[in-house]
Amino acid sequence: MPEALQHLITEMTPWLQQYGYLLLFVAIAVEGFGIPAPGQSLLIVASLLAATGQMSLPLVLIVACAAALSGNSLGYFIGRRFGEVLLRKGWIKQQLEDKIHCVIGQYGIAALVLSRFVEGLKQFMFIGCGLAKMPFKRFVMGNLLATSIWVTLFGLGPVLIRDEIAPILAFYHQHKYPTWAIVSLLLVLLLHFSWRKWQVKNQ
Repeated sequence: MPEALQHLITEMTPWLQQYGYLLLFVAIAVEGFGIPAPGQSLLIVASLLAATGQMSLPLVLIVACAAALSGNSLGYFIGRRFGEVLLRKGWIKQQLEDKIHCVIGQYGIAALVLSRFVEGLKQFMFIGCGLAKMPFKRFVMGNLLATSIWVTLFGLGPVLIRDEIAPILAFYHQHKYPTWAIVSLLLVLLLHFSWRKWQVKNQ
């Protein structure tokens, strides 16, 4: 096990043992509306603790899904309702808003998926979706897709590949952006194909 991962486990385990699923929920949820927190790190450690029987894997996955979906949704409504206020107060910088709008305009739903894996972007992407007045149905679809992929990879993944997690994490950190660009593109294409097929079927 790499030193960085062992350090992460050593640092996060006492917090999870003391505060459990509540801490996991809060840390993941607050990231959805602009507050930096170690949600992803806690999810990885919780998954590894579940693999040794110290936590319940179904509960870890349920809590992570509920936290991400609710936190992201709150971020969207904050952006939609109070976005202009946040800009005027300077709590969201104009450069960050321009960057988020550019990413949303270029990648659409795929931007929501990508943002879950990019620090700095994931804390403001969902507020940005509200600011950009992304249609609610489109946001819900992107939120569900982003949350499902993220929880599967970082909640279920460590349990399934805990013996191979070291080289996989090393590869991910070296090739983070190309990996998620390709994965997101493939998922969006699959989603678009499924949606078109459903439309044709129900015409």
